[in-house]
Amino acid sequence: HVDSVLNGGMFDGVLGVVGGIQVIREFVEDHIKTKFPTAVIVFTDEEGNSFTPFAGSKYFAGLIKKEELHSLKGKYENINFADAFKRFLNNLPKDVKVIEKFPYKIINHFELHIEQGPILENEGKQIGIVTGIVGILRIWIELIGKQSHAGTTPMSMRSDPMIPASAIIKNVRDSVLKYKDMVGTVGYIDVFPNVVNVIPGRVNLGVDIRSLEIKDLDKIKDEIIAHTMIESEREKVKVNFTSYIEEPALCSSENIFAIKRAVEELGYTFMDMPSRAGHDSQIMAKISKIGMIFVPSKGGISHAPEEWTDWEDIQRGVKVLKYSILNIMKG
Repeated sequence: HVDSVLNGGMFDGVLGVVGGIQVIREFVEDHIKTKFPTAVIVFTDEEGNSFTPFAGSKYFAGLIKKEELHSLKGKYENINFADAFKRFLNNLPKDVKVIEKFPYKIINHFELHIEQGPILENEGKQIGIVTGIVGILRIWIELIGKQSHAGTTPMSMRSDPMIPASAIIKNVRDSVLKYKDMVGTVGYIDVFPNVVNVIPGRVNLGVDIRSLEIKDLDKIKDEIIAHTMIESEREKVKVNFTSYIEEPALCSSENIFAIKRAVEELGYTFMDMPSRAGHDSQIMAKISKIGMIFVPSKGGISHAPEEWTDWEDIQRGVKVLKYSILNIMKG
């Protein structure tokens, strides 16, 4: 994808597009004929800044209908998707062919991407072979207490939702640490009325937990909800929940093997690793076998202007992408 988060960097998404184009260029220049048609796909709005996350890949995979996609309203421009798409088409060169539907069935889908984290750099590895894209558990918790004066309300007579909120935040961290390769964050908190001399009447929390194991996500969800109920009852606070789970997308063993062969043939150092960020590949996993290749991110920085990957690492990633595709063609 070529879109970016607001105030983002120059490598996230774009590397996969430019790297894919370079691989196709080398196939043409070297007169390499592949067993199956090979194409570069450039998806729109993966980040969801303009309309909705994974807009392009969801439409491509048949997970969102054309009418639904075209009716989406812009987040920062007063324009819907249909009008934005018309504007895009009007700016295309005249010799570019526009088709409604991709004419081939996708068998294998590869994505080259920056890691967006510090692990490859810290481990001294040149390539990350992605085993899968983590599932995401989101829990939205509403804690309702009794808004009152901070000075005149005795401690024994309070119904303060901040007390269970603080316990929940710590419990999320403690619970996640009991599981292998799981991460968890309470990244959203909204306090009402958010005034220093008022006991809050309401606190909302947003919990984000990620793992490759769907059973672990189900289990920790039940644990967090049970703990929240106990803490809320102790403080005479009402609680409401909403939650959903995006299931993990596992990379195919065939594609992992093709990538591993390529890395070993090229003599690069590597490690297996999950992707803890979302990618278009997780959508494409609904209709094809997927594989992902990571290259190191300097300092683990991403979604920021300081995002950087050395050109030598980019070259290595493109070579791995090229030879992974060729390995698939060989069988």
